[in-house]
This record gives sequence, C-alpha cells and structure tokens, in this order.
Amino acid sequence: MNLPVGAMPKPLLRGWSHGVAALVAIAGLVSLIVITRNDPAKLVSMTVYGVGLVLLFGVSATYHIFSWPPRVKDWLRRADHATIFVFIAATYTPLVFNILDGWWRIGVLLAIWICALAGVVGAAPFLRIPRIALASLYLAMGWLAVVALVPLTAALGWVAALLMALGGLQYSLGAAAYAFKKPRLWPRVFGYHELFHLAVITASVTFYAIVVYYAVPFHRNG
Repeated sequence: MNLPVGAMPKPLLRGWSHGVAALVAIAGLVSLIVITRNDPAKLVSMTVYGVGLVLLFGVSATYHIFSWPPRVKDWLRRADHATIFVFIAATYTPLVFNILDGWWRIGVLLAIWICALAGVVGAAPFLRIPRIALASLYLAMGWLAVVALVPLTAALGWVAALLMALGGLQYSLGAAAYAFKKPRLWPRVFGYHELFHLAVITASVTFYAIVVYYAVPFHRNG
C-alpha cells in the first residue's frame, strides 16, 4: 500500500518512553516536595522544577502516543514544543535560585524565563517558526548555564560542573537528532525522534541527580 507523502505511520515506540517517564516524574515531584517541605523558598523552586518535569513528559506522551484530529494534533504539537521551553527554565530554577545569589541569581533567572516566554510565544498557532530555529533556541537556553558556570563551580565544585556539562551534551545530541532528522535507525519502530526522546530522558535523570544531590541540601554561608 502506497501512503501519501507525510502519511508514513509513526514508529511503534513513539511517545511511550515519555509516558513511562511522566509516571516517574510524578514520583520525583512528590519526593522533592516531601524532602523540602520544611523550607518554603526551596519548596517553591523544587515544585517549579518538578511540575516542569511532569508537564514535559506528560504533554509529550499525550501528543505522541495517541491519534488526534488535525486541529487537536496541531494544538498538542505546539503545546509539546512550549513545554520544552518551560521545562528548561524550570530545570535552571532550583539550581540558580538556591545556589547563586545577588545579580547572578536575578540575571540568570530573568534571562532563562524570558527565553522560555519567547519560546512559548513562538509555539503559538498564529506563528510558523522553522524547526531549526526552535532547536537553536532550545540549545541557547540549554547552554546558558555556561554564563553561570564560574559561580556554580565555585559553589559546588568541578564534579557538579562536569555533570552539568554532561547533561547539556545529552540535550545537545538529542536536539541535533531532532533538527536534522538523523539517524533514521528503524523508522517503523525506533527512529531519530525516539532517540531525541531518549536523550531528553537521560539528560533529565542527570539534572535530577544534580538537583537532589547539590541543590536540595545546599545552604549559603552566612
């Protein structure tokens, strides 16, 4: 049977990895709330992060696993893109808010959330943003950590800095697969998009470990 261009069936595993990740993310959010419940400021930043994590995987799974009418599918696709921007900013929040201070904290948080807002607006139905532009903005947000790397390294040490670089690399490899639609791998089961999803999961695990190990117990001197 010959299918029209653009009508190739989606890979069998499309979205399922993020469905599982969404369930794990809910458990991760609950854990963060429980362990920071006695520190209101830290609790807020951890909740922002955890909610961003759940939204990312939940919306992605909802969009990718099921079949939707064209208009609903387009709305969910844009929501999927928007939650990626929100998630990146949410990931920065517990690290920057709890570890940095002064203008470093204010500046980085403002920059990352302004970028997130720009990404959400860019995903709106009335705009048509090229795929490569979206991927580039994802990368720009992901590597904004380089700006804050010096104070973060001073506060946390080189091991934490290397872990953050590893997480950034994982996101970057996934974004490259998404932007260039390569490698094709096994298109009917597990293709470049599934590789992108897997990279997001592994990077999320890396950053969750950083948040739990470094940001949760961190206390500023004085």
